[in-house]
Amino acid sequence: MDTEFASPETIQSRMGKSWEEIARMTDDHTMAVQSWLPTRTPQAKRFEGIGVTAGCSGISVSLLNLALGSHYPPGTSDAKIEDEIEAVKAFFANQGVPWYWWIGPFPQPPDMGQRLERHGMVFDRPALPAMAAPLPAQFPPLNPDAQTWLATNQADLQAASTIRRIAFRFPEGIGLNYFEAMSDDWLRGDPARLYLARLADGPPAAIGALIMGAGMPGVYVMATLPEWRNRGLGKAILARILSDAAADRHSLIGLTAGVLGYPLYRQFGFEHIFSYSIYSPG
Repeated sequence: MDTEFASPETIQSRMGKSWEEIARMTDDHTMAVQSWLPTRTPQAKRFEGIGVTAGCSGISVSLLNLALGSHYPPGTSDAKIEDEIEAVKAFFANQGVPWYWWIGPFPQPPDMGQRLERHGMVFDRPALPAMAAPLPAQFPPLNPDAQTWLATNQADLQAASTIRRIAFRFPEGIGLNYFEAMSDDWLRGDPARLYLARLADGPPAAIGALIMGAGMPGVYVMATLPEWRNRGLGKAILARILSDAAADRHSLIGLTAGVLGYPLYRQFGFEHIFSYSIYSPG
Protein backbone atom coordinates (compact mmCIF):
# COMPACT_ATOMS: atom_id res chain seq x y z
CA MET A 1 0.00 0.00 0.00
CA ASP A 2 1.01 3.63 -0.52
CA THR A 3 2.12 4.89 2.89
CA GLU A 4 3.70 8.19 1.93
CA PHE A 5 3.76 10.68 4.80
CA ALA A 6 2.02 14.01 4.33
CA SER A 7 4.45 16.91 4.07
CA PRO A 8 4.48 19.56 6.81
CA GLU A 9 3.28 22.04 4.20
CA THR A 10 0.28 19.85 3.32
CA ILE A 11 -0.64 19.42 6.99
CA GLN A 12 -0.38 23.16 7.69
CA SER A 13 -2.42 24.02 4.61
CA ARG A 14 -5.21 21.46 5.16
CA MET A 15 -5.44 21.45 8.96
CA GLY A 16 -4.24 24.89 9.98
CA LYS A 17 -1.69 23.52 12.45
CA SER A 18 1.91 22.37 12.31
CA TRP A 19 2.96 18.74 11.88
CA GLU A 20 4.01 18.57 15.53
CA GLU A 21 0.67 19.93 16.76
CA ILE A 22 -1.32 17.48 14.65
CA ALA A 23 0.98 14.57 15.53
CA ARG A 24 0.69 15.27 19.26
CA MET A 25 -3.09 15.64 19.07
CA THR A 26 -3.43 12.40 17.10
CA ASP A 27 -1.07 10.52 19.41
CA ASP A 28 -2.79 11.81 22.57
CA HIS A 29 -6.16 10.78 21.16
CA THR A 30 -4.99 7.32 20.10
CA MET A 31 -3.28 6.61 23.40
CA ALA A 32 -6.39 7.69 25.33
CA VAL A 33 -8.74 5.47 23.34
CA GLN A 34 -6.42 2.47 23.10
CA SER A 35 -5.83 2.56 26.86
CA TRP A 36 -9.61 2.67 27.42
CA LEU A 37 -10.78 -0.05 25.02
CA PRO A 38 -8.94 -3.08 26.50
CA THR A 39 -10.14 -2.24 30.02
CA ARG A 40 -13.88 -2.41 29.28
CA THR A 41 -14.26 -6.20 29.21
CA PRO A 42 -15.53 -7.93 32.38
CA GLN A 43 -12.17 -9.68 32.90
CA ALA A 44 -9.99 -6.63 32.15
CA LYS A 45 -6.81 -5.72 34.03
CA ARG A 46 -4.85 -2.46 33.94
CA PHE A 47 -1.21 -1.55 34.57
CA GLU A 48 -0.22 2.03 35.41
CA GLY A 49 3.51 2.68 35.41
CA ILE A 50 5.80 5.67 35.52
CA GLY A 51 5.97 6.04 31.76
CA VAL A 52 3.64 3.42 30.28
CA THR A 53 -0.01 2.38 30.52
CA ALA A 54 -1.09 -1.17 29.74
CA GLY A 55 -4.54 -2.64 29.30
CA CYS A 56 -5.39 -6.33 29.17
CA SER A 57 -8.80 -7.35 27.85
CA GLY A 58 -8.28 -10.98 28.80
CA ILE A 59 -9.13 -11.96 25.20
CA SER A 60 -6.51 -13.95 23.30
CA VAL A 61 -6.09 -11.42 20.48
CA SER A 62 -2.92 -9.31 20.38
CA LEU A 63 -4.63 -6.09 19.28
CA LEU A 64 -6.89 -6.24 22.33
CA ASN A 65 -4.01 -6.25 24.82
CA LEU A 66 -1.68 -3.26 24.63
CA ALA A 67 1.19 -1.53 26.37
CA LEU A 68 1.17 2.07 25.20
CA GLY A 69 3.81 4.70 24.83
CA SER A 70 7.04 5.70 26.48
CA HIS A 71 6.50 8.90 28.44
CA TYR A 72 9.04 8.81 31.23
CA PRO A 73 9.62 12.10 33.07
CA PRO A 74 13.03 13.69 32.50
CA GLY A 75 15.53 12.34 34.98
CA THR A 76 13.92 8.92 35.31
CA SER A 77 16.77 6.52 35.95
CA ASP A 78 17.70 3.79 33.49
CA ALA A 79 17.18 1.26 36.27
CA LYS A 80 13.54 2.33 36.80
CA ILE A 81 12.82 2.16 33.06
CA GLU A 82 14.41 -1.28 32.75
CA ASP A 83 12.46 -2.52 35.79
CA GLU A 84 9.21 -1.22 34.35
CA ILE A 85 9.75 -2.95 31.02
CA GLU A 86 10.11 -6.23 32.89
CA ALA A 87 7.06 -5.40 35.03
CA VAL A 88 4.95 -4.87 31.90
CA LYS A 89 6.13 -8.17 30.45
CA ALA A 90 5.28 -9.92 33.72
CA PHE A 91 1.84 -8.25 33.80
CA PHE A 92 0.86 -9.76 30.43
CA ALA A 93 2.57 -13.09 31.16
CA ASN A 94 0.42 -13.42 34.27
CA GLN A 95 -2.71 -12.84 32.19
CA GLY A 96 -1.65 -15.44 29.61
CA VAL A 97 -2.58 -13.41 26.51
CA PRO A 98 -0.69 -12.21 23.42
CA TRP A 99 0.00 -8.48 23.32
CA TYR A 100 1.73 -5.58 21.60
CA TRP A 101 3.68 -2.54 22.78
CA TRP A 102 3.03 0.61 20.74
CA ILE A 103 5.71 3.32 20.54
CA GLY A 104 4.59 6.67 19.15
CA PRO A 105 6.36 9.61 17.48
CA PHE A 106 7.67 11.26 20.66
CA PRO A 107 9.13 8.52 22.90
CA GLN A 108 10.93 9.50 26.07
CA PRO A 109 13.61 8.23 26.25
CA PRO A 110 14.12 8.39 22.47
CA ASP A 111 15.83 4.97 22.36
CA MET A 112 12.87 3.10 23.88
CA GLY A 113 12.63 0.77 20.90
CA GLN A 114 16.20 -0.40 21.36
CA ARG A 115 15.57 -0.86 25.07
CA LEU A 116 12.57 -3.07 24.33
CA GLU A 117 14.66 -5.17 21.96
CA ARG A 118 17.32 -5.64 24.65
CA HIS A 119 14.52 -7.04 26.82
CA GLY A 120 13.53 -9.59 24.20
CA MET A 121 10.81 -7.61 22.44
CA VAL A 122 10.62 -7.93 18.65
CA PHE A 123 9.65 -5.37 16.02
CA ASP A 124 7.70 -7.92 14.06
CA ARG A 125 5.13 -6.18 11.88
CA PRO A 126 4.95 -3.17 9.56
CA ALA A 127 4.65 0.15 11.35
CA LEU A 128 1.03 1.18 11.92
CA PRO A 129 0.01 4.39 10.11
CA ALA A 130 -1.64 7.12 12.20
CA MET A 131 -3.79 9.39 10.05
CA ALA A 132 -5.85 12.55 10.47
CA ALA A 133 -8.33 14.50 8.37
CA PRO A 134 -9.92 17.95 8.65
CA LEU A 135 -13.68 18.23 9.12
CA PRO A 136 -16.04 18.63 7.39
CA ALA A 137 -14.72 16.09 4.88
CA GLN A 138 -15.24 15.59 1.17
CA PHE A 139 -16.67 12.17 0.25
CA PRO A 140 -16.15 10.00 -2.83
CA PRO A 141 -19.34 8.70 -4.52
CA LEU A 142 -21.39 6.48 -2.17
CA ASN A 143 -23.57 3.45 -2.92
CA PRO A 144 -27.19 4.67 -2.61
CA ASP A 145 -28.28 1.16 -1.59
CA ALA A 146 -26.04 1.16 1.50
CA GLN A 147 -27.93 1.73 4.75
CA THR A 148 -26.25 2.74 8.02
CA TRP A 149 -27.64 2.93 11.53
CA LEU A 150 -26.51 3.47 15.09
CA ALA A 151 -26.44 0.38 17.32
CA THR A 152 -29.31 0.63 19.81
CA ASN A 153 -30.00 -2.91 21.07
CA GLN A 154 -28.55 -6.32 21.83
CA ALA A 155 -29.32 -7.66 18.35
CA ASP A 156 -27.15 -4.91 16.85
CA LEU A 157 -24.34 -5.73 19.27
CA GLN A 158 -24.57 -9.45 18.50
CA ALA A 159 -24.35 -8.77 14.77
CA ALA A 160 -21.38 -6.44 15.35
CA SER A 161 -19.53 -9.08 17.38
CA THR A 162 -19.98 -11.62 14.58
CA ILE A 163 -18.78 -9.16 11.93
CA ARG A 164 -15.71 -8.18 13.92
CA ARG A 165 -14.79 -11.75 14.84
CA ILE A 166 -14.97 -12.96 11.23
CA ALA A 167 -13.47 -9.88 9.56
CA PHE A 168 -10.55 -9.69 12.02
CA ARG A 169 -10.05 -13.46 11.92
CA PHE A 170 -10.26 -14.01 15.66
CA PRO A 171 -9.27 -17.53 16.74
CA GLU A 172 -12.10 -20.07 16.89
CA GLY A 173 -14.35 -19.41 19.87
CA ILE A 174 -12.71 -16.07 20.78
CA GLY A 175 -14.60 -12.78 21.04
CA LEU A 176 -18.03 -14.32 20.46
CA ASN A 177 -19.78 -11.63 22.54
CA TYR A 178 -17.22 -8.84 22.35
CA PHE A 179 -19.70 -5.96 22.10
CA GLU A 180 -22.47 -7.51 24.23
CA ALA A 181 -20.03 -7.91 27.12
CA MET A 182 -19.56 -4.12 27.10
CA SER A 183 -23.10 -3.20 26.10
CA ASP A 184 -23.36 -0.09 28.28
CA ASP A 185 -20.25 1.39 26.67
CA TRP A 186 -21.52 0.80 23.14
CA LEU A 187 -25.19 1.74 23.57
CA ARG A 188 -25.00 4.96 25.61
CA GLY A 189 -23.17 6.84 22.82
CA ASP A 190 -20.47 8.37 25.02
CA PRO A 191 -17.54 8.11 24.46
CA ALA A 192 -18.27 5.47 21.79
CA ARG A 193 -20.89 5.17 19.05
CA LEU A 194 -21.15 1.93 17.11
CA TYR A 195 -22.52 1.90 13.56
CA LEU A 196 -23.67 -0.93 11.32
CA ALA A 197 -24.35 -1.11 7.58
CA ARG A 198 -26.10 -3.35 5.10
CA LEU A 199 -27.25 -3.32 1.50
CA ALA A 200 -31.00 -2.96 0.92
CA ASP A 201 -32.67 -5.85 2.81
CA GLY A 202 -29.43 -7.77 3.34
CA PRO A 203 -28.03 -8.73 6.73
CA PRO A 204 -25.79 -6.46 8.81
CA ALA A 205 -22.43 -6.80 7.07
CA ALA A 206 -20.15 -3.96 8.19
CA ILE A 207 -19.33 -2.00 11.33
CA GLY A 208 -17.40 1.06 12.42
CA ALA A 209 -17.18 3.23 15.52
CA LEU A 210 -16.74 6.87 16.45
CA ILE A 211 -14.86 7.11 19.76
CA MET A 212 -13.84 10.27 21.61
CA GLY A 213 -10.46 10.52 23.31
CA ALA A 214 -8.44 13.51 24.56
CA GLY A 215 -11.07 15.85 23.12
CA MET A 216 -10.77 14.47 19.58
CA PRO A 217 -12.96 11.98 17.66
CA GLY A 218 -11.51 8.90 16.01
CA VAL A 219 -12.54 6.09 13.67
CA TYR A 220 -12.33 2.55 15.08
CA VAL A 221 -13.29 -1.12 14.51
CA MET A 222 -13.96 -0.66 10.80
CA ALA A 223 -14.74 -4.14 9.44
CA THR A 224 -16.77 -5.75 6.64
CA LEU A 225 -17.67 -9.41 6.20
CA PRO A 226 -15.50 -10.86 3.39
CA GLU A 227 -18.42 -11.75 1.13
CA TRP A 228 -19.74 -8.16 1.30
CA ARG A 229 -16.52 -6.29 0.60
CA ASN A 230 -16.16 -3.89 -2.33
CA ARG A 231 -19.87 -3.03 -2.18
CA GLY A 232 -19.53 0.40 -0.59
CA LEU A 233 -20.44 -0.51 2.99
CA GLY A 234 -17.15 0.71 4.48
CA LYS A 235 -17.52 3.99 2.59
CA ALA A 236 -21.08 4.41 3.86
CA ILE A 237 -20.08 3.91 7.50
CA LEU A 238 -17.03 6.15 7.22
CA ALA A 239 -19.14 8.90 5.63
CA ARG A 240 -21.66 8.59 8.48
CA ILE A 241 -18.92 8.78 11.12
CA LEU A 242 -17.31 11.83 9.54
CA SER A 243 -20.69 13.55 9.09
CA ASP A 244 -21.65 12.95 12.72
CA ALA A 245 -18.26 14.15 13.98
CA ALA A 246 -18.57 17.32 11.90
CA ALA A 247 -22.14 17.85 13.16
CA ASP A 248 -20.70 17.75 16.68
CA ARG A 249 -18.52 20.72 15.60
CA HIS A 250 -15.20 18.89 15.62
CA SER A 251 -12.59 20.17 13.16
CA LEU A 252 -10.23 17.15 13.13
CA ILE A 253 -10.59 13.36 13.28
CA GLY A 254 -7.95 10.63 13.58
CA LEU A 255 -7.44 6.90 13.14
CA THR A 256 -4.87 4.13 12.77
CA ALA A 257 -4.98 2.29 9.46
CA GLY A 258 -4.54 -1.36 8.55
CA VAL A 259 -3.61 -2.59 5.09
CA LEU A 260 -7.21 -2.95 3.88
CA GLY A 261 -8.40 0.37 5.28
CA TYR A 262 -5.55 2.64 4.22
CA PRO A 263 -6.69 3.22 0.59
CA LEU A 264 -10.25 3.88 1.77
CA TYR A 265 -9.13 6.52 4.27
CA ARG A 266 -7.03 8.27 1.65
CA GLN A 267 -10.16 8.61 -0.51
CA PHE A 268 -11.81 10.51 2.35
CA GLY A 269 -8.94 12.96 2.74
CA PHE A 270 -6.99 11.39 5.59
CA GLU A 271 -3.31 12.26 5.64
CA HIS A 272 -0.57 9.93 6.92
CA ILE A 273 0.90 11.87 9.87
CA PHE A 274 3.26 9.32 11.48
CA SER A 275 3.48 5.59 12.21
CA TYR A 276 3.48 3.61 15.44
CA SER A 277 6.29 1.13 15.95
CA ILE A 278 4.77 -2.14 17.14
CA TYR A 279 6.69 -4.62 19.32
CA SER A 280 5.67 -8.04 20.59
CA PRO A 281 7.29 -10.40 23.09
CA GLY A 282 9.94 -12.61 21.49
